[in-house]
Amino acid sequence: METRQFVYATYIRTTPEKLWEALTSGDFSEQYWFGYRIELELKAGGTVRILPPKGREDQGDHAGKVLVCEPLRRLVYTWNPKDAPDVARKRQSVSRVTYEIKPMGPQVRLRLIHENLLPEDLDSDPDAYRGINNGWPAVLSSLKSLLETGAAMRFSAPNQEAK
Repeated sequence: METRQFVYATYIRTTPEKLWEALTSGDFSEQYWFGYRIELELKAGGTVRILPPKGREDQGDHAGKVLVCEPLRRLVYTWNPKDAPDVARKRQSVSRVTYEIKPMGPQVRLRLIHENLLPEDLDSDPDAYRGINNGWPAVLSSLKSLLETGAAMRFSAPNQEAK
């Protein structure tokens, strides 16, 4: 089966230390990742869990393993979503998320690569927050806003005002 990848880069006015903390701290992730909490053992072979906020337990726990942990530079982990049965039958292996951090003067480039995706992992509606291709830009935009302004972004369903 053909797999796909999603790549997204953003430039954030912050330090590698602060960005690393934001990517690896559950208290931080809950602020910019719409209430989702990341829990990581920061070592190769460690566990990673992305826990949904209360009331949305049906949308998580994306459990996986840390594959690479190079503090302030690179973090790679497996992403194991709770697929619908028809999608689960198509998935031959878990997908992989890579964060690459590179200082560039007064800012840091964050490059995200999400590999080994199925067509079902993407959503063609650009106004939805569903799908890897719509979800990651929203999450990383919120992360950027939080680090640069102190306030994460808030999103609402299309055709509704942001809260």
